[in-house]
Amino acid sequence: MRVVLLRLGSCLLILMGLIAQVAEGQSAVVIHHQVKLGEVPVVLGEWQKLDSLVSIRIDKLRWYVSLPTANGGADIEKTVGKYKKTSTSIAAGQKGSRAWLMNLADSSSLDQTYLHQTMSGPGKNKISLLFGIDSAIQVGGVGTGALDPLRGMYWTWQTGYVQWKMEGAIRVDGVESPMELHLGGFDGPTNAQVLMPIWLINPSSDSVVANWDISPFIAEVLRRKKFGVMSPSPIARDYCRIIADGVSFHK
Repeated sequence: MRVVLLRLGSCLLILMGLIAQVAEGQSAVVIHHQVKLGEVPVVLGEWQKLDSLVSIRIDKLRWYVSLPTANGGADIEKTVGKYKKTSTSIAAGQKGSRAWLMNLADSSSLDQTYLHQTMSGPGKNKISLLFGIDSAIQVGGVGTGALDPLRGMYWTWQTGYVQWKMEGAIRVDGVESPMELHLGGFDGPTNAQVLMPIWLINPSSDSVVANWDISPFIAEVLRRKKFGVMSPSPIARDYCRIIADGVSFHK
């Protein structure tokens, strides 16, 4: 009888382990990206006031968000006492895709499906995203899908992908200037890739909002009076860091 009970106990432990593995499948979180000037949503093709002297008109805005190659995407931390387990996610979308191209003119592109491993116990999912295209992807040459050069976000094989393309005009005290900011770079002092703030969400959450407040970025453009940047450079790197600093996540 004792042997039978021990075997039943062993079988029960194995069964519980299998159930736990099934429970830790994959879940999806939809990240909705929105662009604002402070509290005001950006509207393409319209003049929008920043203050009594400055107005801006954005006609085109596209940018890349990707999964960091180093860790494969989202890390999920499960802490029980001193025990911590970290898993990694894979990218959604086409085969080999680790990048999403956001286009303010296409509302459907602003919803990013982010896959992560489902947890069976307490803990939170950690969203980790890169503003731009990871260097490992850049050096691999042209891609497909979101990385197709026909999408107008590729410079050359030497300089890789534009990570932020904003075009329009800016008006300061009645004086209007064209605005062309094609920002990016992945090598040395021109490396413009930036890890965005990490956001922890409950396992039950299925959506989160990424708010891109570009007002600090526009303020820096005005301060430097550099309305045209069209290649990798230290100033493009600095601009990208300010853009990333303006990102916040919300429920």
